[in-house]
Formats: sequence, C-alpha cells, structure tokens
Amino acid sequence: MKNLFILLLAFVTVNLAFAQEKPEAVPGNLIVQVPKKSIDEVILANQFYNGQATGLKLNRLLSAPMAAYLLEFNPEIHHNKFLQQVWNHPGVTLIQLNHFIQRRIEPNDPNLDDQWWHINDGSGGGIADADIDSEEAWEITTGGVTATGDTIVVCVVDDGGDLDHPDLMANNWVNHHEIPNNSIDDDGNGYIDDYLGWDAANGDDNIDGGSHGVNVAGMIGAVGDNNTGVVGVNWNVKIMNMEYGSIGSSGNPNEANVIEAYTYPLIMRRQYEATNGALGAFVVATNSSWGLDNADPLDAPIWCAFYDTLGASGILSAGATANNDVNIDVVGDLPTACSSEFMVSVTATNNADVRTFSGYGATTVDLGAPGEDVRTTSSGGNYTTTSGTSFASPATAGAIALMYSAPCASLAAIAHSDPQLAAEMVRDAIFDGVDPVANLVGECVTGGRLNLKGALDEIIQNCASGGCLAPFSLGAGGITDTEADLVWSSLVAIDSFNISYGIEGGTATLVSDINAVSYGLSGLTECRDYWFIAQSICDGETSDWSDTLSFSTDGCCEPPTGITIGTITDNTAEISWNSVLAASTYELEWQVSGNATWTLETGTNTTSFSLSGLTECTEYAFQLYTNCNGNSVGPSAEFTFTTSGCGSCSDQVYCDSYGANDQEWIENVTVDVFSNSSMDDTDGYGDYTDMALSLQRGETYNVSFMPGYPNQEWTEHFRLWIDLNQNGSFNAAERLFDDDQGSNTTVTGTISVPIDAPLGSTRMRVSMAYGSQFGGDYPQNSCEEDHDGEVEDYCVTILEEDPITPGIDEVDGNFGMLVYPTPMANNITVKLEGFGGNATLEVLDMTGRTVLSQQITSIQTSVDVAKLSSGTYVLQTTNISGEILGRFRIVKN
Repeated sequence: MKNLFILLLAFVTVNLAFAQEKPEAVPGNLIVQVPKKSIDEVILANQFYNGQATGLKLNRLLSAPMAAYLLEFNPEIHHNKFLQQVWNHPGVTLIQLNHFIQRRIEPNDPNLDDQWWHINDGSGGGIADADIDSEEAWEITTGGVTATGDTIVVCVVDDGGDLDHPDLMANNWVNHHEIPNNSIDDDGNGYIDDYLGWDAANGDDNIDGGSHGVNVAGMIGAVGDNNTGVVGVNWNVKIMNMEYGSIGSSGNPNEANVIEAYTYPLIMRRQYEATNGALGAFVVATNSSWGLDNADPLDAPIWCAFYDTLGASGILSAGATANNDVNIDVVGDLPTACSSEFMVSVTATNNADVRTFSGYGATTVDLGAPGEDVRTTSSGGNYTTTSGTSFASPATAGAIALMYSAPCASLAAIAHSDPQLAAEMVRDAIFDGVDPVANLVGECVTGGRLNLKGALDEIIQNCASGGCLAPFSLGAGGITDTEADLVWSSLVAIDSFNISYGIEGGTATLVSDINAVSYGLSGLTECRDYWFIAQSICDGETSDWSDTLSFSTDGCCEPPTGITIGTITDNTAEISWNSVLAASTYELEWQVSGNATWTLETGTNTTSFSLSGLTECTEYAFQLYTNCNGNSVGPSAEFTFTTSGCGSCSDQVYCDSYGANDQEWIENVTVDVFSNSSMDDTDGYGDYTDMALSLQRGETYNVSFMPGYPNQEWTEHFRLWIDLNQNGSFNAAERLFDDDQGSNTTVTGTISVPIDAPLGSTRMRVSMAYGSQFGGDYPQNSCEEDHDGEVEDYCVTILEEDPITPGIDEVDGNFGMLVYPTPMANNITVKLEGFGGNATLEVLDMTGRTVLSQQITSIQTSVDVAKLSSGTYVLQTTNISGEILGRFRIVKN
C-alpha cells in the first residue's frame, strides 16, 4: 500500500507540475503519523540519508488524538526522497511535507451595503431567488440550542476574533469550566487557561485582534434581532475562536499549525460526549476559509485524514475552495479536494446566482453559497462588504449549526448516541436541500446553491416524529468462533425490527419481527467475515436499511496480538501475549538485535515465555508465531527490548522534571569537549541520554550553558547535578554547578568529579529556570516541574582517574608559591616569594578533611609529611584574611 501511495504521489506531482505551480513547503519539515510506535524510534532510524546526517528531530506533538508529529531535518536534503525513506519505517502510517497555506479572500467591493444573500428582492440588481431563504428558515429556528438543550458551537479556525464587536459579543463562546489566568488546566482537557478559545501558536487564549476571522464570524453568527449592524445565518450560535498558528517565512501559517488547531475542537467535542455535557463543548462544525491552491491531497494525507477523525466525533468541516476560476478536479486544492465525506467543499456565488471568480469541480466541490459582495462584520466594531470563497464557506458552516437547532428531538439524541450518523444526516440534508442552479450543474457535486429552508425541510421531514428512522449504532459483541451478539439503537416508536446478515460474498439470511434491539447469532463458521444490517418497522411502515456493520468470527490461525514485555533484568525478560483460539502451541524466536540468525523456542502451550541466559545491557529482538496443529503462522510484528545492567543512568528511575519553555529554553550545554545544541525541547524536557559523555574522577572540567529566547531575553539560572552515588536521585552534594547570580547570556564555570566517585554510567541533569530577586521560579530543585525554563538529562560515564606519578603539581599559585622536591621526600619545602606576613598551611585529603596544619611566619617553611598515608592530597596556604595564596597537589607513595 505504501508503494502504491508513493507511485501515485510521484505521478500526480509530475503531471500537475506542468499545469500549476505547486504549493510552497516549509523547508526541513515533515508531518508524520505514528500511532503504535515511539516517535523516537522513527527519529533514531532516520538519522542518516545516503550517508549524510539528517539532523532529524522532534519539533512538537501536533495532535495527540491523531498521533501526528512535526519533525525537523536538514533542509539541504532532498525532501521528497527523504520523505519516502521515513515513510518506509513500519511505525509511520501517514506522512507529508508541511506546506504554507493562504487565506481565501478577494478585494472588497464597497458598492453593496446590504445582505442580499439573506433576503434578495431583486432591488440590488440581482435576481430575487439568488438568496438562501434565510427569512423562511428563521421562522422555524434562529439557532442557539438543540431540541434537547445542547448549546451549539461552531469553531472558526482563523486569525482570531473581535471580542468587543457589538454584533458578535453575545455569541462569543467561553469555556466556563476553565478559570482564566490561573495557570491551571481546570477542566483537564490538556489546555491551560483556555477560557476564550485557543491560540495554537502561542499556547494561550489570546485570540482577540483578528481581522479575516472577524469577517468569517459575522457570516456564521452576527447576532440577530438586536437592532445592530448585520445578522449571520444563526442569531444565537456560539462561535469558538481558534487561531491556527504562527506566521511562516512566506507570510502564511503552515499545515502543522492547521493540524494543531483542529485538535482543540476535536478534544472539546470528545470531552463533551464523555462527560454528558458537563465539560467540553458541543462543536458541530469547523470553518476553514484558507487553503492551498493547486495542491494534491495525496501530498497531505494527515491533513485530509483529520476530517474523517472530526467526522467520527460528529464535526463537519466547511472549507473554502480556491478563488480561481479553475477546475479543482484537475488542478487540485487543499483542503477542498480531500476525499473525506466530512469535508464540505464550498464555492462562491453572487446575487445573480452565478459562480464567477471561484473554483469548481464535479467531484471535489460540493455546493455553492453566497460569497461575492457580501456584507459582514469587520475588526474594530465595524462592517465591510467583501468577496471570496472565504465567506461562502462560513455561510455553510453556519447552516450546519442551524440544522442542529431544528425542532427534532431524535436528531439531537442521535448527535450523542451516534455523533457520526448525526453529522451525516445534517450533511445530507444540506446537500439534498440546495436550490438547483444552472451555473452549477455539472460544476459541483450537488449542482446547487445553499438553501437554509430547503435543508431544514429535509431535517424535519426525516425527523423521527414524522417518519420511520433506520436503526443506528450497530455493534457486534460476544464474538466466538460460532456465535455473536448483534445490537443496535433506535429512537423510533417501533413495532419490531428486521435484520439481515451473512458471510461476505455469500447468501443473506433474513430474520423478521424482532421485538428487541439485540439478536444472538449461533452456528456461525469460524474465521469468516460477516456483515449485518437492520431495519425498523413502524406502524406497518418499514424504514431504510441501516448502514452495514462488518465483523469477523474467531478461530483464525493468526499470529499472536497484545504482545507485552514484562519484567526485564540483567539476564531475563518476561514476554506475554493474547490467546489465539485456534492455537495448539506458540513459537518464539529471538536474537541479539542485528544478528543474522534467530534462536527458536517451540512447543509453548501458555501465553507467556521467560527468556533467560541473556547478556546485560544488550538490545534483543523477538517475534511470535502461532502453531495450529502443525501449521505455523506468522511472524508477529518484531519487538525489541534492552536488558538492564547498562548502569544507573538507564536502569534507575529518576524523578520527572520539566519546564515551560515557550519563552526560554536551553540552547547549548558544553562540558569539556562535549557540546549539545538543542533549541527548545518538547514539553520543556530534553532526553539526551543517548549521547556520549565521559568524565574522569578527580578531574575538573570547564562547563558553559547558553539560554535561548524567541523574543525577549530573561534572567536565567543554571544548575547541574550528577548522580554520583548512582542511587537514582540527586542530593545537595551532587549539585556540581549552581549559577546563583543569573544571566541572560552564556554562563561559564567548572565542575569537579570527586576522586571517590563510583565508576560506571550515571545520570547528569541540567536545569535552567527564570528568576531574579524580583520574582520567578528560582531557586529550583532537581525534581521541579513546570517552572519557566527547561530541563535536559544526559548519561555520563565516570571513568577511573589517570595513574598519577608520585610528585608535586601546582594547581594554583598567586604569590610565587613553590613546593619541592619532586619526587616527594618525607620533608617538603614551601617557599612564598614576596610574602612577609603570617599565613596558614594546610594539607587536605580528597574528602576535604584537614590532615595537617601549621603556621608560616617566614618566606620558606619545612613541612613533615612522613606520617601521611599513601595517596593524593592538596596542600594550600591562606593569609589571615582567608585568601588562598597557592594550592598544590601532592602524591605520596
């Protein structure tokens, strides 16, 4: 499948290149979907391309529900070829470049000052039937809430809103479950202080100050019946303002920003359903009045897939197609050429019901909507007349929201029991309710222009109170090799149900007049694919058949699933997996990763196995087979693990520590000749324990730490710990560097490794935190969380000190201090040339304990060291003020 994708991608790219200019990609960016593997595995496996270092690293997680990540790499590497290399990794399910996007707006036309698209009597030079029948629709509903009381929300993904606009204020959505500006995620949705909405670029709710987004919001929901300005499709709908991200080098946001932005309304709708409305928001639509001209959906599989993900949670997405008179079927477009059934692609019409400047496509563009010379809100509390598909799309998003406010309790209930089905019903109503327009026939899927009244009529006509609704939310549980329990839901006062089921490609079996919403099947065939549909019977009338549900019976001879790795020691590892009904035994083969041969373990009749006799600190790979009466099936996916014994750095569990690094981060850490430049790490923590750093005990090393900033420079403090006793924690004595003064530039200093430090691998932690005498997070400890700054961890190997020849070495001398002879004798001479006062001479062992002390009253002094044991010592002199005059290392046999 991947190879097919690549071939199609290459084919379409080559052919479209001759016709249209391709969208501009963000240099050195990839967006990947990695749902079942660690993103670190993907990054580690692609550090080289054709022998060239790629510099591939994680920028950030874009969407947790989509498992979508933004990666960065060396922009000089061939982007498409490197994309194909990363795509070949088994953990990557979707991949794309990251393109800049553009807003879709045409120059303003100030000649019209009324909203012809709501009520067009022809006086404005247009035709009387070019409007969307808003007045007739508003006699039924003006928006606001569903029939069961859910507050309807539309998410405007754009450049922000105007929170003080007199015609929008009452419809601004507010997250009442969040306490503003308390730096706490009060509602537990993963966003801190998202009270007014969300700005994906800056990670806050500062969404005021928009321009284009204010025009869009007015089309959806400028407040109606308030004696002010204009009116949107909805009078009372709540508008969730969502900024789609930072501005790129070409002046436009990019696809990574878009994916990140879509995640917010998705999470809010999921939370709303999971908590029965106690938290989150009842988001039914998003609007995207921006996109990529001439873009191929095959180049953006993750972006396009997001619409299916949103749709599964009940969210339709309205998208503005290109503001060019081109065939989208031929030249492509994003997002409106995405194949998702939940992307509603909209082109623009004028007051004569004619499409003029905008794109068309018999298979890619769904319908038209007013978008030329439309009157709407603008920033600063003002109004404007403007044109573009940017405004046809939000009119449609507003229509989606209006459908949910129809007086239809069954639609409101289905929106919770089966959100995807409700979204499909609303979409179909809008498509079926369009006004046919000659200019659009053959140029869009529906051949028509949006009509609010027509769509509402479709909703009401199909409402459960006026018809026999097909069952929904079909499911199959209790599946064995011969049995399955079928279930479904219905909101209709039914007499009974019919069901039909069968093996895929086989004969159907009909079961009639079932007086329940479940049915048990028996006598099924093992390891076969089945389908099932259901039908309602209401007062003798039968509904349409439901959507088809597919399920498979158990009993297939297949490789094990649910594979987990349990306890790992230096020499053993526990492996377990789910039972396979058809299995007689299981087989496991394993190897040291990278070896050419495998060791096969056979005859296992349980669902676990203990590997033993392994080598410490070694990576192993294994895979499983199922044996069914002598026939082996497999292997499963390959799994890896590493035995313990690699040292404390890897084996110990250290406390978590991380910062808030949107305003500052650790730019560089240098220890001796080791240097790591890291920029800002995901979630304020950088795990660099795979980097090689070795230090010798008894040695002193130069260190430097550089802070990084996106804009303003702040006062930062650096600290460095090394877990010297290798016990999995950092104590005060293991804090080897502490910049207590703070600085906004590079900080330098030294660290010393004690002579008695245990040998082996251990953890080094570098922490940077903002603060000053006026406030901030400083001082911090090694386990602090969520301070302003960043934390990085490294593995350090403590090596044995170099053999030292007995003798005397100067460490530091200020006053011409000399110590001799060397090699050492039992008496040594200390000479302080140019010093005529009193001083104290001390000899200290490597723990810092004073083992010998005497006064110096002359330039030259003799010191008896005969009683000292063999070892290394420090000899130092200090004056009466405590100033160190000189320091020497002496080594005695």
